[in-house]
Amino acid sequence: MTAYSSNRHCVEKLLGLADSHTIVATEDIYDDQGFKLLAKGAAISREMQDRLLLRKLRAPLESSLTVEGGLSVADVVGGALDLIGQIPELEAVAGARAAREILRDGRSLHIPPPLMLLLTCARHADPASYRRTQIVTALCAGIAAQLEASPGETQMLLVASALHDLGEIYINPEFLQRQGRLTPREWKHVATHPHVGQLLIRSLTSLPHGVAACVGQHHERHDGSGYPAQLAREEQHFLAGWIAVADAAAALIARGETCGDRISLALRIVPEEFERAPADVLIRSLRARGKAVPVATGSASVEQAQRLLERLESAGDGLNALVAGSPVGLVVEVCHKAAHLLEGFAKSLRATGILDAAVLSGEDIADQGLLEEMRQIVSEVTWRARNLARNIYLAVDALKDETVLAQVGAIIDLLDAAPEGAE
Repeated sequence: MTAYSSNRHCVEKLLGLADSHTIVATEDIYDDQGFKLLAKGAAISREMQDRLLLRKLRAPLESSLTVEGGLSVADVVGGALDLIGQIPELEAVAGARAAREILRDGRSLHIPPPLMLLLTCARHADPASYRRTQIVTALCAGIAAQLEASPGETQMLLVASALHDLGEIYINPEFLQRQGRLTPREWKHVATHPHVGQLLIRSLTSLPHGVAACVGQHHERHDGSGYPAQLAREEQHFLAGWIAVADAAAALIARGETCGDRISLALRIVPEEFERAPADVLIRSLRARGKAVPVATGSASVEQAQRLLERLESAGDGLNALVAGSPVGLVVEVCHKAAHLLEGFAKSLRATGILDAAVLSGEDIADQGLLEEMRQIVSEVTWRARNLARNIYLAVDALKDETVLAQVGAIIDLLDAAPEGAE
């Protein structure tokens, strides 16, 4: 008989929710030895923490609990509708009648009680993340309306967008809420959340396979630079690509970087990264939102761009050397793919014109708008280099070979470094 261990972070968040909500067992809960831990209809409380964490259970804990007044997809889309009236960027993308109708119709969508419990827990544990989920859902409705998605596709998109970050409940909150950068070793834990969410949907519900696929793939990228599986474009569900676009834009909107040019840059700087159709929907819709207020000063952005290119090229040389010299097939595959991605990042950096500082006049260099654009370009490419460092670490760490990890360690550190003056 299969025995199930409860995730500590999930249990702690559920018990935190139980302080303000009634969470009851929908069936008798037994440990793997047949001892009854909780009777059907009984409420959980903090006094049960050790009992739930130290015992293995006959069934997943989440499958045996329900919360009174739990959230549903209707609550997520209702909140998304409200945010359209509060955030101009959402109004630009999803303010039209068709998108609003999609969200209104979405109020009739249902999810099983275990997911209602986890969604309620997610909002309670991290209200800012829940609000960002609502932003993603609003953007997805705007994309679906403008791309004329079918009713079935639209429903799947709304449900998946509402649930896409559910796996974060199982992640150490210290990693999720830290203000500073995470090391690749720490990021390894965060990177599991799409897969955890996918497993939850598959194991606890009978929702369509596409919903689980979209949740598991919403951080994948068409050029293979995403996570957790670095899937190629043809391996991804097409609606996952729509959520990926919405999620990338929502991250900027949620932290206040709301000008159209800023979001457009993030979606187009690496042309092969995102699905073009949904990305173009956002770029067109936000075009009228204008430019960012300049905040950059001096010529630091030009210097940072030059140093960033040097780092990309140096890391690429190191990866190519490993490809030529490593006897381990997976290492060769990982390094070859990473070197190819680095070539694309460097190409994108050059294509912006930021490295042509030698031909810019002193007046151009003093232009604060130009410098701010340069800063944003450096930020975007730096983030992608850092993400690549994390993916290399994830792939090599799976080998459990310290010698191999040491071989790529210097390259990981080089790509993970922040540009001078940037942080």
